[in-house]
Amino acid sequence: MSGNTWLKKILDPQSYGLAITLALILHIGVIALFAIEWPEEKRRVAEPTPQNIQAKVIQVESKQSKQRKLAAEKRRKNENWKKHLAKKKAAREKAAKNKAAKNKAAKAKAKKLADKKKAKALKDKALKKAADLKKAESLKELAALKEKERLKQEKLEEQQAFDEEQELLLMEALAVEEQQRSIEKALADEQTAQKNAAITNDIASQIRAKISKSWRYPPSARPDMEAVVRIQLVPTGEVVHVSIITGSGNEALDRSVLAAVNRAQPLPVPKDSRVFEQQFRNFVMAFRPEDAVW
Repeated sequence: MSGNTWLKKILDPQSYGLAITLALILHIGVIALFAIEWPEEKRRVAEPTPQNIQAKVIQVESKQSKQRKLAAEKRRKNENWKKHLAKKKAAREKAAKNKAAKNKAAKAKAKKLADKKKAKALKDKALKKAADLKKAESLKELAALKEKERLKQEKLEEQQAFDEEQELLLMEALAVEEQQRSIEKALADEQTAQKNAAITNDIASQIRAKISKSWRYPPSARPDMEAVVRIQLVPTGEVVHVSIITGSGNEALDRSVLAAVNRAQPLPVPKDSRVFEQQFRNFVMAFRPEDAVW
């Protein structure tokens, strides 16, 4: 450090260098005065002088100290003001940063929420599209199923109509066949009845003729008398039982008829067992005297 710089620093009223220098000089001078042997009178005369010098030094020191204190207070206030300004600035910067951070967080949250809503909307859209597609496919499948069922029903109805038509035709054919059989049976029955009637009439005529040939009625009989008898036969023509159902009014005539039946056995019978069972197992025949053969 150069001499000029050091001198300027000592003489600087804002620093303590001048005060310290003056204090050192003052103390050195006082020490020197006490070290020198002055006469007592001189010491007594000289005593006020150091007091005055000391007072001046103290006054100077107090002024400088006050200035230093003021300067220090000013610096402290400036520093405090700077610190206050710095704190306010830091607080503003912190608030700005916090606000920016909050805004950034809010924007990020809003963006996240928007992205979430967008993703949800896309998902819902995709789900709706999938649901619509599935519904369309279901409707398509349902329509195809309905069409299949309709075709199946139509085919079933056609088959049913065909079956009904075939059944109707079959029934008509059966009815025609049954009618034909009925006609044929009626014809056959009529023919059989005619044949049986002819056989019955023939056998009945033969029986009447044979009984009449064996009949000898009494002289008291008159031509208008008639005896009705019931005859029971077996297939061999043997008479099992004969009885008068309606008498002629002439007992001798009635007895002669019964005797004629018994004498005429075995009576003629048809070869057809059915005709025999129907007509000759148990039958009724009337006799008059005019029928007898003499």
